[in-house]
Amino acid sequence: MTNALDETLKKSIKKNLYAKAQTAQIIFPPGLSAIALAEAKAILSDLWCAQKFTGEIQLLKNVILVRPVYLHAIIELVLRSHCFSDVRLLIFKDRVVGKKAFEKACREIPWDHYLNTNMGIKIKVNSIASKAFHETGLKHLLAAIIKPYVQDIVHGEKSHETTCLYVEFYKDKLSISVSLAGQPLYKRGHRGQLSASAPLREDIAACCIQNMLLFAKKQHLDFAPHTVLVPFSGTGTFVFEYLQIYLQFSPALLLRDYAFEKMPFFKKSHFSLLVQQAKERCLLFQSHQDTKNIKLFCLDTSEKANAALENNLSCFKDTASKIGLHLPEIIHRQADFFDSDVTEFSGDILMMLNPPYGVRLNKKHDAIVIYKKIAKKINEIAKAIKSGHVLGFVLCPTEETWSALMSNLTSTQVETYHMTQGGLDIRVCQFCLPPS
Repeated sequence: MTNALDETLKKSIKKNLYAKAQTAQIIFPPGLSAIALAEAKAILSDLWCAQKFTGEIQLLKNVILVRPVYLHAIIELVLRSHCFSDVRLLIFKDRVVGKKAFEKACREIPWDHYLNTNMGIKIKVNSIASKAFHETGLKHLLAAIIKPYVQDIVHGEKSHETTCLYVEFYKDKLSISVSLAGQPLYKRGHRGQLSASAPLREDIAACCIQNMLLFAKKQHLDFAPHTVLVPFSGTGTFVFEYLQIYLQFSPALLLRDYAFEKMPFFKKSHFSLLVQQAKERCLLFQSHQDTKNIKLFCLDTSEKANAALENNLSCFKDTASKIGLHLPEIIHRQADFFDSDVTEFSGDILMMLNPPYGVRLNKKHDAIVIYKKIAKKINEIAKAIKSGHVLGFVLCPTEETWSALMSNLTSTQVETYHMTQGGLDIRVCQFCLPPS
């Protein structure tokens, strides 16, 4: 009887999930919608293991909708993205009036297509402009409906759920989606230690790097850095994100689990094929590039941060070595950026700076003074190398720090955009200094 039920479920999943186009929701870091949208378009225009995408990509306020799109392509979005925070599969969307209608709609969803008894589920409800629906009541009602399908329904920020169900109510419009990632996609899986204060999320770092590379194109630069310099490197977020982008190292190759691997519709053969494609494309890129011609310098005054960086670098090297990938030279030092010897840097230089501020600064120093010193040091480096461009970006937490940087930076090519990090409105100043 069990086998017969399994076969019936498989046929239903094939008919209703794989044979029919779906809707995907892409979640991205606040303020960075443009670069997330560009990445979504890039992936969907060059799918590895799915039929050609002919649907619509729509940017809304807090989400990118992709529809109609087949499940194989949605899985590629999960595995190949550097800039997304999450990719969710929309499993219900319709007009619902009243609690009885909500309960009826939820009971009619084929939960056995998405959930199983090996999964722990967290339910998140957001009800906007709807007096008829109380978020806690809706959560309890949905929990009672899905309880037979899952191992556990968990609560709280420190819970260890397999994935989340997202219930969105706007007036009488209901949508329910499930995260295919589970843990946020910025949790790459290759890092052993994180910063204890003000860590920069990996998806935000990747967006900043992608934006910087687009900025270089706007300047009509044929930019091929000989040196990548990361002052205030911390535990290495910028370093690892740049390496992945530079080496075309897909997140599919990193050591983490995805929620969709535990879902009933999971196809291991398709997943393995995507991972194999990621390996081949990464190694093919390396075979056409001489990674010995580029050096990465990581500088930080913190002994603890450097120890964490060394540990994380070891983990990343282990991951790379498993596919036969050779990394460029990575030099990390416990050193003060402002006292660094600029003569060891040469050629085109790429710089990524997330200076200390707030808690990281311990409020003992004036952030404005630091940003003035940063601008002067960048000018010094540009003047010292004499040939090659200095391209990069600096994260500025206030209007005052941004102004201090801009007023002291010798550059005719600058561009600023805003994003949100840790609740702060961050100004990202991109700059390009020509040869002196």
